[in-house]
Amino acid sequence: MKIVLWGVGTNNKGAELMLYAILQEIERKFPDAEVYLSYSRIKQGIGYIHTSLDFKLTPYSEFVKRKNLYTRFRRWHLPVSILNQTNIVKDADWFIDGSGFAFTDQRNIKDEKIQMWHDMLCPLRKRGCKVVFLPQAFGPVDMPNTKRAFALLSDNADLIMPRERVSFDYLRASGVVDMQKVRMFTDFTSLVEGVFPSKYEQLRSGICIIPNFRMIDKGMISYDAYIRLLAVIISEGKKSGRPVYLLNHEGIKDEKLCFDCQKSVGDEVEVVTKLNALEVKGLIASAYLVVTSRFHGLASALNSCVPSLATSWSHKYEELYHDYDLQDYMLPLNDNDAVVSRVRELLNIRENMRIRGHLEIQVSKVKAQTREMWDCIWNL
Repeated sequence: MKIVLWGVGTNNKGAELMLYAILQEIERKFPDAEVYLSYSRIKQGIGYIHTSLDFKLTPYSEFVKRKNLYTRFRRWHLPVSILNQTNIVKDADWFIDGSGFAFTDQRNIKDEKIQMWHDMLCPLRKRGCKVVFLPQAFGPVDMPNTKRAFALLSDNADLIMPRERVSFDYLRASGVVDMQKVRMFTDFTSLVEGVFPSKYEQLRSGICIIPNFRMIDKGMISYDAYIRLLAVIISEGKKSGRPVYLLNHEGIKDEKLCFDCQKSVGDEVEVVTKLNALEVKGLIASAYLVVTSRFHGLASALNSCVPSLATSWSHKYEELYHDYDLQDYMLPLNDNDAVVSRVRELLNIRENMRIRGHLEIQVSKVKAQTREMWDCIWNL
């Protein structure tokens, strides 16, 4: 059994968490499988990931990346489609994509990206490989290349799984997707158990704040205004007497945000960074309250029964709350008084415990749905 993974990796903790979710399911279902991932998605090397599977890099992907061949081919006016073939495991049984949010106008998909998908998917499909797009967000789909990408997925996939109703509706409204191939399932990381990082014992039952540079580069809020908003949340959290900390859920840009915010409040909060995805989830699960701008920060909190507030740059955040039968937990970006009020409300122990009780019921439903999702895949 040979399985190629795509769209997941270690570039941010959400993608890494999805990678673990897939690997753990494959360990359960096909413990002897060979699993392939592109070098570009796991720069720390294969040894960074903890798995009992035979985990390998896709053929030549490390050579292509290290030699910067895509850039060189463009400079030399050579067809990059030749390099796209290096992503193919020719006798693969499964191609499983967990991109998260790759097929949308917000990505401004280029012709070269369309060609890459064509060069990967069409040969796999012709050889009888099962092609699955795990639960992820799709749309909007007003740009021509986004519609081309949707059509390409539809032509070559066995199963396309939008993560929520908005994405489902975008797929249907595009007019190019075979909706017989579409099944809606929620985020699939709920079955992954986190690992608490013991060196942060002092942060247990604390208030975890997770920034996201996307809030700024997607034009939702200015850098300075975002820092001020986070500072307001920190200030209110500290009044509770609980430890307050900033958690880097992504990489360099989010880390800088964390340290800039720390500086703005006088170094009164700890910055937690450079954890792996399992440790990040373990720390989130230990929190009393999470305030997050990262989607999988929110997912990890909710499926760990931790009350959470969020800011958003996409429809996917609010839709995730709906999966847990919650609403009105999105924070406004232009009303700090309202933010303080909502933070104060969830710091109240009675309200906090009420939400935890509600989440315990919902999490069991979400986990059952994820098991159903995997059954749907393996029965193709």
